[in-house]
Amino acid sequence: MESPHSNGALKSCPIHEFPAFAALGEKLTSALKAVESDTVEYTAADTIYTAGVNAQHIYLLREGHVKLFKTTPAGKDQIIRIVKAGEIFGFDGLVDIRYNHSALPLKQASVCRIAVEKLAALGERRPEVERLIMVRCIKELQHADERLLELGAKRSGERLASFLLAWCCDAQTWTPLVLSRLEIAQLLGLTIETVSRLFAQWKRDGLVQEKRQAIQIMDRKQMVTVAGSHC
Repeated sequence: MESPHSNGALKSCPIHEFPAFAALGEKLTSALKAVESDTVEYTAADTIYTAGVNAQHIYLLREGHVKLFKTTPAGKDQIIRIVKAGEIFGFDGLVDIRYNHSALPLKQASVCRIAVEKLAALGERRPEVERLIMVRCIKELQHADERLLELGAKRSGERLASFLLAWCCDAQTWTPLVLSRLEIAQLLGLTIETVSRLFAQWKRDGLVQEKRQAIQIMDRKQMVTVAGSHC
């Protein structure tokens, strides 16, 4: 399914103010203002869309986090991406008729939802918009390639350390950690037991601290060494 809305009436979303479209400049502001879009609020109990349903919308995340995942025939979930505020997801409608994965909010999420047909119509008139979306798609493919290489080449501790460095990369203090141990395991291709063991060990060693679903890297230099790369 693709959720029509969460609670309350839908309201228009000012997509022309979205940072993702800043590169287009002021000339396209009026064109973007004319594109119909909705602001949709989701809670942890909601589903944004599921794999296999018609891809009717493209989404821009305003607040919160969204996890994109696929479910194997055996019923195991594999997270393929965590969407952060300011990012675009649900590109599938530009190249296919169905979503290739499912999307769920992590706790809560506020999104701008744009009908694929509306964006396609704008792209026919202003190809700059379509090119920008395509660039975003290509970057996501490159990111997916990097993740595949990391999952295949790195050991469990290196994977988790790399994830924490990327997650906390711009923060010098506490960073909200909205993923559970299970979700981190699903993202990194690890078991929940391995993730829990590494967290416990690193907290004992003073590498990280946790409180109230937030995390702080206490020894960044050592964490970089564990990861075998730089943030």
